[in-house]
Amino acid sequence: VPGQARQDEAVRYFWSIAPDADGIELKVSDHLLFFDCGANLQGIVCPHCGGDVPVDWWQEQMEDNYEDEFLSLRLYATPCCGKPVTMADLKYDWPQGFARFGIDAMNPQIGELQPEEKRRFEEILGVQLRVIYQHL
Repeated sequence: VPGQARQDEAVRYFWSIAPDADGIELKVSDHLLFFDCGANLQGIVCPHCGGDVPVDWWQEQMEDNYEDEFLSLRLYATPCCGKPVTMADLKYDWPQGFARFGIDAMNPQIGELQPEEKRRFEEILGVQLRVIYQHL
């Protein structure tokens, strides 16, 4: 989790590239959070065999990963080839992620984040980022 000064700078930078956003929010937790793509999810694929992972199987495993309201990443045998994966290992079409830190913009009205903008966020925060587009 980036330090507070880096977080504040990232929020300022986000406002500079998305001044018409409905809001920008930091999400910081002592526990793992799930950052989903919402209605953008098109499918889930096994990283071992490339087989499709049924959404109902995935939902059951995600529910099982919550203990006392906290998310963990347990190993499961995939339904396609039986190899072990965590929910973070799966390949999502559109990207999703698991982290303790995130920065969200509601309706940023800037289209896709440009590669140079993503690099700038990574410089500011000192971490690699995964961009997740969520459609509610």
